[in-house]
Amino acid sequence: MARSYALPRRVIVEARDLDTDARVRQELDVDAPTDEAGQRAQLAGVVARLHPEARMRSFGRGAASFLDSSYLVVAHYTEADESALAPSLSEASVEAQQSLFIG
Repeated sequence: MARSYALPRRVIVEARDLDTDARVRQELDVDAPTDEAGQRAQLAGVVARLHPEARMRSFGRGAASFLDSSYLVVAHYTEADESALAPSLSEASVEAQQSLFIG
């Protein structure tokens, strides 16, 4: 059932430097739109403030990826109280994720 009001959520923006592999994570509390078009616009706006040169590459299911000449940026929604409680990744998960970023 779709709700007709915005949900309090958190946007997590993770940026990876394409040259050094250094990573920066930022979190912002937002009232997330319930529709995909609104979510896409909100994620694009958040990333534009943090990484003005980044352009959206893909969007789906509350997550978007962006790319500029220096950074790969991923922005996604999570519940405001979940990001602090997120379990740590196992070594296998970290290795699998790192392989996604290998050129």
